[in-house]
Order: sequence, then C-alpha cells, then structure tokens
Amino acid sequence: MKGHFSLTQISSATDTIGESYLMKTRGGSVIMVDGGYASDAEKLRRHLVKAGRHVDLWFITHPHEDHMEALATILRDPQDITIGKVIYSRLPDDFLDCEMESADHARSYYHAFDNFMAGTDFINVHQSGQRFDIDGIGIMILSVADMTIQRHCYNEQSMVIRVWDDTKSVVFLGDAEAQRGEKVLAQYRDYLDCDYLQMAHHGQSGCNEQFYKTIHFRACLWPTPSWVWDPDPNGPLKTMETRRWMEEKGITEHHVSCLEEDWTLL
Repeated sequence: MKGHFSLTQISSATDTIGESYLMKTRGGSVIMVDGGYASDAEKLRRHLVKAGRHVDLWFITHPHEDHMEALATILRDPQDITIGKVIYSRLPDDFLDCEMESADHARSYYHAFDNFMAGTDFINVHQSGQRFDIDGIGIMILSVADMTIQRHCYNEQSMVIRVWDDTKSVVFLGDAEAQRGEKVLAQYRDYLDCDYLQMAHHGQSGCNEQFYKTIHFRACLWPTPSWVWDPDPNGPLKTMETRRWMEEKGITEHHVSCLEEDWTLL
C-alpha cells in the first residue's frame, strides 16, 4: 500500500487568529498540527470524532495560545478523545518570561503535559532532522527550540515540519519569523521545497521575502482570519506585502481559512 494522507485546514470557530491542521492516512492514522484557541476546542473535537476519536501524532509548533490552547483544553477534559504522542520542542522555563503576556499561558500548557496520565507520550524534540514515519507517510522536524536565535520571542522558536506521501508534500512553518526562516533555509534548503506551504505567522509577517522566493512551492495555505487577510491599510499587519510576494512568484493557488471553511485536500 502506498502512503497517502488527506489534509484539512480547520478554520477558526470565531474568526480569530490561530492554526489547526488535521491529516488522516489511508491506513486510518490521524496527525494533528497545533489546534487553535480554547474557543476552537469543541469544533476540533467534532473533527476528531469524525476522524475516529484517536490522534496518533500531535505536533505543537510553539506555545502561543492560538496554537496550543485547544490541545491543552482537550488534555484537561479528554472525554472520548485519545492521543498517542504529542511532539513538541519545549522552551526553557527561564526563556518563557521573554513574553510576559504569554508566559503564564505557556507554563499552564506545559503543566497540562506534565500532569496528563492517560497513556499519552510527550516527546520533547531537542534535535532537528528527527523523522517520524506512519502508514507510509514521512514526517521530518526541520527546526527545534534554539536559544542561539537572538530575537527572543516564541514565534522564532517555531518547530518547522515537513510531511509527505507518494504524491505530495506540505511544509508547516508555524509562526516562524525572519531569523528562524534564515536558519532553517541554511540547514534544510532541499527539504523546504514542497507542494503546499503554510504561510508563516498567518501571513501577516514571519519569514522574509528572500525565504519565500528561494524555495519552490505551488500553493499557499493561509491559517488566516478575515481581519488579517484584508487588514487595515494603516495598521501594522503586513499581509498585503506577503500576498504581493506570492503574486510576484506566480502562485495562483491559495487556500485561506476565512474564505474556505475547513478546506480539505483529499
């Protein structure tokens, strides 16, 4: 049997910022990336119930609320959802205080990991290049927590993940910003070429123009609410700049979570 997975970009339940991806293999295994806010947890549960109530691998890119809170909510009240492995790259406790507004949230998520005793394995990945293979699907971690990055923020610590089967590949950038993008580009240039690329930091900022124009991909995944997709022209969000880069690159296939609710690639 050849490896194959479907991919669903789960849109926000409340048109807020966040990121949530569900993949299901031909063999029935379920892979999650992030999950969104606590306000997205019930919608996510419905997707997981439909997918079989069990997540084999759950990847968390970094401990911001809009990426990790839904998983923490489900861990605290699993109901009938079971999780085999949670894969993450843990930020040191003293680093968490570089973002005081998020530090307490991040610590509470890690506390949920440390105190969940229902048979889930929590795998703290310290080294990039680590592989996970399931049902003929390849998964490779292209970046992990890296305290040498000078800009101290959670986004720059995003775990970058490549997933592929026999016919397609997807790269998830999380909220990677310029320095993270430059580092992963220098180390894993060949693994960044893909069919579907998740726009870093919801497309509002993140990896720089050189990053996007160096690698090859044919379609963009935008985990992006309406107010980020069409931002205030006088505001700080740089979505229109990212959209211009994609136009200049010749990308015409875009899947935007606020425009295509729960878009699925079969």
